[in-house]
Amino acid sequence: MSRVAKTDRTMAEKAEDIGWVPPMLGFESRGFKETLKAVLASPLRDPASVLKHQAALATEMFKVLTGQSTLAPEKSDRRFADSTWQDNPMYRRMMQAYLANTNYWQSVVDDLKVEETDRERARFFISLFTDAFSPTNTMAHPAALKRMLETGGDSLKRGAKNMLSDLVNEGGMPSMVDKTAFKVGENLAMSEGAVVYRNDLIELIQYKPLVPQVRQRPFFMLPPPINKFYIMDLTPEKSMIRYLLQKGQQVFIVSWRNPKPEHSEWDFNTYASAAREALLAALDISGAKDCNIWGGCAGGIIGSVMLAQMAARNERLVHSFTLNVTILYMPMDSQMGIMATEGLLNKARKHTAKKGVLDGKEMSRMFAWLRPNDLVWSYWVNNYLLGNKPPAFDILYWNCDNTRLTSRFHTELMDIVANKWLAHPGEFESGGIPIDLKKVDCDVFAMAGDTDHITPWKNCYESTMFFGGKCEFVLSNSGHIQAMINPPGNKKSLYFTNPARVASPEEWLAGAKPNQGSWWDRWIVWLTERSGDLVAAPTALGNASHKAMDPAPGTYVLEP
Repeated sequence: MSRVAKTDRTMAEKAEDIGWVPPMLGFESRGFKETLKAVLASPLRDPASVLKHQAALATEMFKVLTGQSTLAPEKSDRRFADSTWQDNPMYRRMMQAYLANTNYWQSVVDDLKVEETDRERARFFISLFTDAFSPTNTMAHPAALKRMLETGGDSLKRGAKNMLSDLVNEGGMPSMVDKTAFKVGENLAMSEGAVVYRNDLIELIQYKPLVPQVRQRPFFMLPPPINKFYIMDLTPEKSMIRYLLQKGQQVFIVSWRNPKPEHSEWDFNTYASAAREALLAALDISGAKDCNIWGGCAGGIIGSVMLAQMAARNERLVHSFTLNVTILYMPMDSQMGIMATEGLLNKARKHTAKKGVLDGKEMSRMFAWLRPNDLVWSYWVNNYLLGNKPPAFDILYWNCDNTRLTSRFHTELMDIVANKWLAHPGEFESGGIPIDLKKVDCDVFAMAGDTDHITPWKNCYESTMFFGGKCEFVLSNSGHIQAMINPPGNKKSLYFTNPARVASPEEWLAGAKPNQGSWWDRWIVWLTERSGDLVAAPTALGNASHKAMDPAPGTYVLEP
């Protein structure tokens, strides 16, 4: 049970009513209409300001037409990477005219006489439209025209076929990946192991050791129930699980079941209790009194609640806690936080309660529309304008291997992060236990990504302050997934460290030291120091009480 507190903001508000993003975190029509009305009414409210921007636009358009404009896209804007946009006078004018109009709308938003949160919301709405109407998304795209001429029009036929397939199979969203290129258990999730415990919600997988001696204390992993666990065992080169096994860790991981509507009553306590049952099985198999645990993204939130429940029961079953890209509250200055509106939480509740579950495709679409140029329009160009097959990329395949969330769990998850319950001891109850993270006094190692738009690093850092134990924080130079899947060997990898525990993330970063390489290599030193003595590696998986069943990756991960 959770106590619902009054809140001014919920999770995020995107475009259910305009059909772009799902109601789970979609725009309310009221929020969208009010924002649109504020933008369109700006000439009446502040005509002088709008006339100023229109005059600036007219001046810039004159420069564009006469070839005097110096407008150019940002260096990070890959849409105009084709040299034709700069070298061809007609294309350069087309690009600059688009940029001038985009700047105009953003300047109008900048001068709106509204609160800053409403301004940011309007800026996001306007960017959705300006991004959509980019000339790079039309057949005027020079690469699309070249491909059409080279193929005698076949690229248009293939693009139309791809679009029709996506309309039928992907709800109109461009496919991100060639799904025929991968199969879980064959060229993904290949580490050798077995299911050693199973209940209605989870399978526990134990992995076969790769070295003669292992650390005495087992390593227990809680991946997020949003998407599937094999992101941690993608390929041998990218597998965190394989890396840990090579370093002598005894690795166990939870594989969450993909819930169906009949499981709608599974709540946060259901997930935390199932995780505890799996942890006890791992301890029984290893013979250890306690373990080190890992939680990624929402798995870190489940792990945090589980640890608080254990602390309330005086159970000393966990020696250390590793958090990856985990926020314990929704930051109001993030994209999703800024999009929040008061009516969304009830709307989301009604939506998932009606269906019993939240479909993973809805979450995937929501996250895609947070970065549309990278996650929507680039695939639009590739699949439809160029007529190419979607790329065969393992991380994208995993990203599209969606799972569902039960309505009870989804509602509580939104309440926890939107209301900042875990920051306030006793504000949230799970399984009848008031959750107090200050009682979680084990050592914590936390990692975040500096370009993560889903779990912003500053809020990952601030979330570590909720715990009662010592914490080491590292910042990786990548986004949400790449921050976690960061094996050694990438020359571009960089991470920041600072042993000081200051309240401000900005102050922490100002004093941080850059380190070349993967944060994994620093983390494994930290983890090994807390993993106990070396012992002989087990010769068999499971034990008399928990016999090995199906081989890894198990059966739940294969359920649709």
